[in-house]
Amino acid sequence: MVIADTPLVIAGIGIILAVPLTFMVANWVRKHVDHGEMRFGPDGQVIEDEDRK
Repeated sequence: MVIADTPLVIAGIGIILAVPLTFMVANWVRKHVDHGEMRFGPDGQVIEDEDRK
């Protein structure tokens, strides 16, 4: 049996694979990339984390 809508099937497979891969990459970035977040104390000064790498 020949599939007449081969480009549509290929596009569907691409979308099916793209969604979980996007979340996998987003989770990796969230866990491994330093986002430069700063914490502030009650006096407005930056709290430094000495134990961070």
